[in-house]
Amino acid sequence: MDADVRIDARGTLCPMPILELAKAMRALAPGTLVEVVATDRGLEADLPAWCEATGNPLVRMERREQCYVGWVRKAG
Repeated sequence: MDADVRIDARGTLCPMPILELAKAMRALAPGTLVEVVATDRGLEADLPAWCEATGNPLVRMERREQCYVGWVRKAG
């Protein structure tokens, strides 16, 4: 999946991947697709919860070897 913006939060622990995503999302236009990559397993639970709380749709989640990857679309 080709994202417009990629956030590499590998090596950081909760809540940093979500904080980095939230910071980036403030500057993005609606419709922007953001990919978040983290090694913290907490992303599996934290990202869907954050998306539900903020109204930004979670497009997809997957695990790639040691990483957890999620795609979020900036809500309009």
